[in-house]
Amino acid sequence: MKMSRVRRRAGGWNISLFEERGGTDRRPLSPLHLRITFLTGRCENHLMADGYTRSGGLSAGTAVAFAVGNMVGAGVFVLSGLMVQTAGPAAVLSYLLCGILVAFTGLSYAVLASICPGDGGGYLYAHHMLGPYPGFLAGWGMYISVTIASAFVLLGLGIYANRLLGTAFDPRIAALVGLVLLTLLNLRSTAEAGRAEVALVAAKIVVLLLVAAVGVINLTPADFTPFFPHGTGAMLDGVAMVFFAYLGFQVVAMMGGEIKSSARVVPLATLASIGIVAVIYCGVEVALLAAHLPAYGDSSLFDAAVVFFGGWGGTIVAIGAIFSTLSAANANIIGGSRVILTMAAEKQIPGRFAALKGEQPANAVLLSAGVAAGLILLGNLGVIVDLTNTVALVSMGLVNISAVILTLGHRPVPGDRTYFRIPFGPLIPLVGAGSCILMLVTLPLPVLAAGGAALLAGTIFFVVEDTPEGERATAEIREFIEREER
Repeated sequence: MKMSRVRRRAGGWNISLFEERGGTDRRPLSPLHLRITFLTGRCENHLMADGYTRSGGLSAGTAVAFAVGNMVGAGVFVLSGLMVQTAGPAAVLSYLLCGILVAFTGLSYAVLASICPGDGGGYLYAHHMLGPYPGFLAGWGMYISVTIASAFVLLGLGIYANRLLGTAFDPRIAALVGLVLLTLLNLRSTAEAGRAEVALVAAKIVVLLLVAAVGVINLTPADFTPFFPHGTGAMLDGVAMVFFAYLGFQVVAMMGGEIKSSARVVPLATLASIGIVAVIYCGVEVALLAAHLPAYGDSSLFDAAVVFFGGWGGTIVAIGAIFSTLSAANANIIGGSRVILTMAAEKQIPGRFAALKGEQPANAVLLSAGVAAGLILLGNLGVIVDLTNTVALVSMGLVNISAVILTLGHRPVPGDRTYFRIPFGPLIPLVGAGSCILMLVTLPLPVLAAGGAALLAGTIFFVVEDTPEGERATAEIREFIEREER
């Protein structure tokens, strides 16, 4: 059986995306792989990491909708104007470069997702490739980032609702109402949540594409002059600013167990969602430049809509923003609950969080909603949002390292497995890991310290002994999963 890494062949590189291998041949394990199996306590000679899969009812289109819905939120409705303020016309390049950097990590997710299908995403990959504790750090980092993000965008829902209705209510009221509704939706059915996500994403994309199209029509070459009004350094600072806006692509891998043919769909949905969102972001930035606003800030998209469409333009964007925040929060709640479910089922955190009600991880959904509610009540998420980038970069870095080990460690895949292949061996995941490290070292020391504290706090869950009730819950979830797999 040939290895999953790409090999140099006569006539060029073999860069086919999916390939099936058969046979029973096993190559000798590399010293690196022997070291990995020693650290993880496993002596397997091939990767048999199916993860936790249940109904597998979500289609490829729904998977893309979840990822796009998770990414297209505050990153476009609020951050787009701030980006023009920071980098000028070069903001378009900032979004594009950041999308390319994230795509390197997306390729690491793609190859690992095709070999390790199931709920959990980065946690599942790091757990099987690096060991239990690195896997825990990857999963906990993802969970913290998506939970903070759901609270952040729901507070945005309250702000946009006030603009639409002309009211001045506390934004936390609308945020909590939205959280309750989304929680009830996710307790009912993943399929129903998926249908709602597709509808919400479609609505906001129509609004954004309409604004972008009118902006492109009105664009002139002079709108890009000067391209670097604040220097190339401002453009690079912008790359770090918009990183948060791309994090949502992870949600597809987090809920892989819910997706039909996840080994094939998750990689393609991950890469497709990054590409779609990059086009939307760049299109909106072009529209803002074409609007010739006197000043740019967090409400510039509203102002641009008024310029292009008149008084009702702001109403359209406000409605689109409400759809955007709801869909992003919905995707975050689902993704976070799936990570907690998988970690609890594998005894990485107390087993009571693995309990299912029907086919839904009710306790995991309620945990995610409870944490988000607490953050919403705090109201001021300025410092906490900075933590998102820190913990997310740690998590994504571990996923990239897992992909590097997969390619350098010569770990074969099962003979009947269809897997995603990336070209040039470990080069792409190495670039992905390097970009994560580079962005980490540019963060302020207090933020890095706070992020480390958040990861350390989660370690308490990792080391604490479970209760008898939790042990019973873990046994029940494992029995349920085994029945579903049969």
